[in-house]
Amino acid sequence: MINVANKALNVVSNLFGAVAMAFLAFLMFGITLDVAARAIMGQSISGVFEMSELSLVMLVFFGAMWAQRDDSHIRVTLLSDRLHGGGGRFANAMAWGGGALALLMFAWPATQEAIYSISIWEFRWGYVQMPIWWTKAGVAIGLWLAALQMAIHALLCLTVAEPR
Repeated sequence: MINVANKALNVVSNLFGAVAMAFLAFLMFGITLDVAARAIMGQSISGVFEMSELSLVMLVFFGAMWAQRDDSHIRVTLLSDRLHGGGGRFANAMAWGGGALALLMFAWPATQEAIYSISIWEFRWGYVQMPIWWTKAGVAIGLWLAALQMAIHALLCLTVAEPR
């Protein structure tokens, strides 16, 4: 059952990772075009700055599952690498469980804020009016799924040494 959930989360992770990479592509190409437009025409492309801010948020929170699955997060494993057998599995499970708990503590208020933001169709006023309700929903979704992924990883640590 846990392995099935882990495989399903891997599919979701790949989907969210692809979306995060699309936002990264926008950051690369959008900012490059904006800089070129400023150099050539003397003015920015409207909305690129505002969309860049939102793209950074989506890149981080939609890419979190991908980074966790590929073991790209920064971890200090000095102690857990020295523990073998049940002690090592338990230490890793507690670490991943603690990470899941921390993400859950962020996910709940982020969800409340997202619900409110969607209810008022929240916009950010800058040079152009930019809707931000969808990014707040993305933050909440990313946090919940990353917490779920870490919780499942913690359970897998109890059954196998360190799942990859």
